[in-house]
Amino acid sequence: MNEKVQAIARELAKEIASSKEFICMRMAEDAASNDPQVTDFAAKYYEKRQELEGLTAAENPDFDKMGQLTKELDEIQTEMKKLPLAAAMQRAQQEFQNMMNMVNQELSMVLSPEGASSSCSGHCEGCHGCDH
Repeated sequence: MNEKVQAIARELAKEIASSKEFICMRMAEDAASNDPQVTDFAAKYYEKRQELEGLTAAENPDFDKMGQLTKELDEIQTEMKKLPLAAAMQRAQQEFQNMMNMVNQELSMVLSPEGASSSCSGHCEGCHGCDH
């Protein structure tokens, strides 16, 4: 790999790691992972998801059971979102993902401006989104 590119990538990674979005996400994840209610819901969700994946891979899947498990997964998610630490974690993860999407969008616009899947025209008049 080009040493200059590698050094710049390392600097970008350091900037991302020191960003408010990354720090908040890590703190929210740590808090949620230490909350017994959140971990209980996460364990239930993981168990049901594993069961659903097993049914999906079966030669003759039980579609009724798959539907039931999907409904149970949705219910677990809905209940988990009501927990303050789980909701905070989800918001922080979404904010970090938004930042990473912006980084990827910038890279795409520079590397392939004609193919970048962006609504950014490169003209910033009236724009409040991408900081281009």
